[in-house]
Order: sequence, then structure tokens, then C-alpha cells
Amino acid sequence: MTLKNLKTGVLLLGFAVASGATQVSAQEGFNEYSAREKMLRETLQLLDRVENTAPTAHADLVKIRERVLAIHKTAEPGEVQSADENPEIMFSRQAARRNKRAKKRVNRETFYNSLRGLRNGQLRSSLQDGISNNKYFDYGDARRLVMLQIDNHDGHIECVYTGKIIPGDEMPKSTVMNIEHTWPQSKGATGIAKADMHHLFPTDPVANSTRSSLPFGEVDKIKWEDGGSKCDQKRFEVRPKYRGNSARAIFYFSVRYGKSIGADEENTLREWHKEDPVDAEEKQRNDTVESIQGNRNPFIDHPEYVEQIADF
Repeated sequence: MTLKNLKTGVLLLGFAVASGATQVSAQEGFNEYSAREKMLRETLQLLDRVENTAPTAHADLVKIRERVLAIHKTAEPGEVQSADENPEIMFSRQAARRNKRAKKRVNRETFYNSLRGLRNGQLRSSLQDGISNNKYFDYGDARRLVMLQIDNHDGHIECVYTGKIIPGDEMPKSTVMNIEHTWPQSKGATGIAKADMHHLFPTDPVANSTRSSLPFGEVDKIKWEDGGSKCDQKRFEVRPKYRGNSARAIFYFSVRYGKSIGADEENTLREWHKEDPVDAEEKQRNDTVESIQGNRNPFIDHPEYVEQIADF
């Protein structure tokens, strides 16, 4: 998110209010007010995202919000705002969400601070206590959330293994894009774990069935390959872009649900964790999943925990 984008959103909003948004036919269900309202919502989202990445700019952002509010209040004669469209109510709701996020950050840091100095079994046990508060979801609902919200970027869904991209404006059929249980169902991803979105990712159905319940590892004799991922019918090797993501999803599952990782697979995952470090996209996904199911993947927040646990 850049300040240039933010300025563009505010300027467009001001122009729409001052000159009147372009009329859209009544058959399409839009009018001048809804066009401006949409622009307002987009601008508020930009403000929220900028504040999340630049908290020191809070004072300036408050001033910008006040000016956006003033612009929006300059309505055309005869226009009426509903309670849900009232920008003051929207600002109030935004403030409540920001306060909630701030409280979560404080609680999160308090929890992580309590883990300082812990290693191995003590760290693993304490982490498990802190992340076992995830909400139960029906698998069908979890699948829709992954496809349409968590891993839906600008209206597109990308396969974690092959990089295949499909339109994400509606729920895809499983024959087009399926869901990968990074920790296989046959090895314990059942009950609440089946729908735990920290280890669910969009996956091309062929890649999904090829991986099946195989352990992750380096492949010698390639029997299948697509988009950088490989399989030899004994192990499945994830493409470099998502190796670390897969490793941290497995470490999370192991700790959250008390499951052991095979020695060979664990060694590979530790290497992948180092090769493909946490990036901004993975952090954002962690935030999004937390906002839905209530817990976080601590190995994304603190990658060093992997080295502080000798045996998963």
C-alpha cells in the first residue's frame, strides 16, 4: 500500500462528490450516491491498511479521515443516507475494529513474552496451550472461506503447489481447484483439525491427488512435476515459493494437535523453513485466519521457535 494510492483514493472521492458521480443505469441497480459510497468505502480501507503498516502516521490519518468525512457530507440536494451508509457510523465501526486489533496485539505480545527462555518440551507445551483456542468450523464453510477470502487475491485463486491461477469471483468446483490438507486427513487431520485453515490451501486437483498423504521431502527420480513441485510416489517436493509456508503449516499442526513428524520429513521441513523465510503475504494470511478462527500460527510470528524445539 503506497501513499500515492491513498492520495488517489481521496482525490477521486472528492471529485465524485464535488462534480457528481457518473450516472449508471437504473437497470444495473446503481445510482450517483452508491458510486460515491463505494469510493468512500475503498478510501476507508486504504486508510486502515496504511495505519496498520505505519502506526506512527496515526495523527495525520485522523486528519485525513476528518476531511474525507467533510467531503462526503457535501451531498447533492435530495440525497438521503441510510444508517449503514452514514460515514460517522462507518468511522465508529472502524475505530472499534482498530481497538480490537490493538488489544489482540497486546495480548499476543504478552503471550509471546511469557515464552522467553523456554525450549523444547516446555516451549511446545506452552505454545499448544496458547493456540488451542481455534473455533470449530464445518469443513464446507472452511473451504469457502479459504477460496473466497483467505487465499483470494484480487479476484484470483492460486494453487499452492503448481502456481495455477483461476478466477475467484465464485466458489470453484473441486474438479477445478481443490483444498489441500497440508497435514493429511489420513494421518490425523480430523474433527476440528480437518477445517483448521492454518493448514488448508487451494490446490489443483491433480496436484492434490498426486501428493495424497505422502510425506514432504526431496525427490530423486521425478514421476510427476508441475510448476516447480515434484513427486516420486514416495515423497512430495513443494515448489520453492511455498516450501517455507508448507513447513510452518506442518510445525503448527504438530504442536496444535500433538502430532509427531517423521525424522526424515522433519529434517527436510527445517531446511525449507530456512530456505523460504516468512514474507508479508504469509503474515497477512496469518492475520486473516486469526480474524476468522481465533488463533495464530506462532511459527510465522516467531520463526526462531523452530530452532528452539529440537524434536517435533
